[in-house]
Amino acid sequence: MENSHRKIALLDLDAFFAAVEVLRDPNLATRPFAVGGGSDRGVVATANYLARQYGIHSAMPGHQARKLCPQLIFVKPDMAAYKDMSKRIQQCLREITPLMEPASIDEFYLDLTDNPMCNGSASLTMELIRDEIRAMGVPGSAGISNQKMVAKIASEENKPDGQYLVTPNQVLQYIGQLGLKRIPGVGPKSLERLQQSGLHTGADIQQITLTKLQNILGERSGYLLHQRCMGIDERPVVTHRIRKSVGVEETLRINLNNLRAIEEFTERELLPSLKKRLKINRWQDTRIKTQTVKLKFTDFQQTTVSRASNRVSPSVFYQLLKEAWERSHHRAVRLVGLSVTLPDPDRSRQLELDLE
Repeated sequence: MENSHRKIALLDLDAFFAAVEVLRDPNLATRPFAVGGGSDRGVVATANYLARQYGIHSAMPGHQARKLCPQLIFVKPDMAAYKDMSKRIQQCLREITPLMEPASIDEFYLDLTDNPMCNGSASLTMELIRDEIRAMGVPGSAGISNQKMVAKIASEENKPDGQYLVTPNQVLQYIGQLGLKRIPGVGPKSLERLQQSGLHTGADIQQITLTKLQNILGERSGYLLHQRCMGIDERPVVTHRIRKSVGVEETLRINLNNLRAIEEFTERELLPSLKKRLKINRWQDTRIKTQTVKLKFTDFQQTTVSRASNRVSPSVFYQLLKEAWERSHHRAVRLVGLSVTLPDPDRSRQLELDLE
């Protein structure tokens, strides 16, 4: 097994936004509530565990959440407060180990391989960390293994406020019993192709040849999935993240049902915002890899269209908007997004790769 000596943990803060809101208003602790918008156009960002008992989950339309739980309370998100708490927790983690990588505002990888705390026990160290952040008012769950992928998946096993260890000699068996949907990067299209070929679990992938898998998914995606299911994940914990993309998106105040209106909104709102986020005065000042447009329709289905490009071109965004709009099938649009991917200054680094 590769890197069998490593001790990698993933700390996932449980219902993080909701936990911060309870610190601000303790009365919320005993009531079902969601962070987000409860209007017809609102969306749930996260929900506390009392609300989840009603089937409410993140990305659910606010009006649907209200139907499931009429007494549901909606709290307006306060990203400044969440970022501040995230920074406090990151400082706490860095006091344990400098080898800490924020994967998101509420997920953190830790390399505890050579950490002397708790006589080198990663499990006891994570229990100590979870005790400390729980005392700060934010419970968290953890997964521990010899690699990032398994640590992340294992962090979901004992939620909320628990942890799960997968030792190096358990990795293959653990991956083998997983449904392929739980393997990072296996999206709906890949899953459909795999299931049509009779492949449903990690063990199914472990038992077929790489060539057969590449015939199903393609050379690159087949290789990636084969590596993951064989327990090979050598990615290090990276303390300095490289920005891979820059984007802006906005949920519209009213649905737009024609391309011209979408173009005008893009010109008026999104293009200036994107230029500001890129911190440039002229579009040609930034080198990129791709430009992407995203449209979300009134049925909450979405589509994205991308095109390779060396420099940002507004005209390319308009071409992509037209292409995406042609997929609307008479549906109005509720959200528009623009983004660019940036060149990787270190192409030899292995980054998270989607199979889709």
